[in-house]
Amino acid sequence: MKNLQNIHLITGACTGLLFLVVLALIAGCEKWIDPEINVNPNQPEDVTMETLLPFIQADVAFQIAGGIELVSAQAVLMQQLDGVDRQLIPISNYVVDPYNLVLIWGDAYAEILMDAKQLREKAVQLGSPYNEGVADILAAFTLGQVTDAWGDVPWSEALQGSEIMQPRYDAQEDIYRAIFDMLDRAIVSLSADADPFGIRGDYYYNGNRQNWIRAAYALKARYAIHLSNRRGEQAWLDALNALPLAFTGLADDMRFVFGTGESESNPLYQFMRDRKDIRMGAYFIDMLKADDDPRLPVYALPDKNGDYTGSVPGLANVNASMPGAAVAAPAAPTYVISYAELLFIKAEAMLKTGHSENEVKAVLREAVGASLAMHGVTDEDWLTAYGDKVAGIQGEHLYREIMTQKYIATFCQPETFHSWRRTGYPVIPPNPNGATSEIPRRFPYPLTEMVYNPNTPKGLTLTDRVWWD
Repeated sequence: MKNLQNIHLITGACTGLLFLVVLALIAGCEKWIDPEINVNPNQPEDVTMETLLPFIQADVAFQIAGGIELVSAQAVLMQQLDGVDRQLIPISNYVVDPYNLVLIWGDAYAEILMDAKQLREKAVQLGSPYNEGVADILAAFTLGQVTDAWGDVPWSEALQGSEIMQPRYDAQEDIYRAIFDMLDRAIVSLSADADPFGIRGDYYYNGNRQNWIRAAYALKARYAIHLSNRRGEQAWLDALNALPLAFTGLADDMRFVFGTGESESNPLYQFMRDRKDIRMGAYFIDMLKADDDPRLPVYALPDKNGDYTGSVPGLANVNASMPGAAVAAPAAPTYVISYAELLFIKAEAMLKTGHSENEVKAVLREAVGASLAMHGVTDEDWLTAYGDKVAGIQGEHLYREIMTQKYIATFCQPETFHSWRRTGYPVIPPNPNGATSEIPRRFPYPLTEMVYNPNTPKGLTLTDRVWWD
């Protein structure tokens, strides 16, 4: 201890002497030292909107719309996929480790939402209403994903840096109000007559503000229908009111197309390339095979025997089919929201608000056709046969068919999990050997939140429902 004290004293004396020397050097040399000598050109103090936007968009696509920790884990719970190794096996058995959720929570808050906040503030400061609107849309989607996975989450006190290190958790009902406010605000911003900056560096819509306005209305329809168990008919009416101003075709899809380079490729492709911990789910494969669904060859790869097979939850069949080109090719896109999804929303809302079943069936057939087309699948004979099949379905069976087809169409997309929780369709059999007797309906809060933020809700289980469920 005495030696340590001496070291501290000597270090302190030397530091004081060094400080005086540095002051002297600064005073004597300030005229010849280049003030730019310590500026790192690779770490600029100010980041332009054009630099921020594509970074946010790529992060949204890779982590929030297509990430392994969130979306693929949800697909495992929905038995579209199955975990056959490492951390995906526990998810198949309804064991979700809070430690594995630390990264996705950090990506959402510390990266995407914080960067979107910075983009919005910069847009307001510079007078760029279009970038302001885009920032709000990307933040609304990300916040929606977070609250739909966890329920009550930080928002009103979040993103404050060191000023608020332990933000309070807002009720999900209030989070949804914030989401709708952001989308409404984005529509107003993007409707401005002009913007001196435009929307540069835009990977989704190449700067087309009208497409961004349609995307905002599309998300309004999605989040409106999420509230059907809370608002009843009004939720379906709100969705129907938003749809005419949303997407008009596949070209409007809000999606991110990845590159073919090894470091710029689709997240599921990269995961399968490096680890191969995922296989197709038996429930999903059997459903597609039973209907001779033409999407099967793009959704899955043949197994070593040339057949399409799935893995049953808990059995970890490593020889089952792997995910196919639609979701796991290097350049396969991830979708924030698609035209096909909107058609399923329309079919559901029309059925629930008293439209004729023939009208609903026509929209349902169009929705299924759009799902095929978005993956480059053409099979008019199958679509005709599907239309004939649907013609004989009525009432609750028709509702079940709408939601089952939406489940197929949103393969490896966030809405699969949300739609199933809200409606109960399709009726997926739970893993009989799972840690719970029911399929989980929410994620546990990340370990970092439980340890460091005393405001984190306590006592929740994986089968507790979020507010809108």
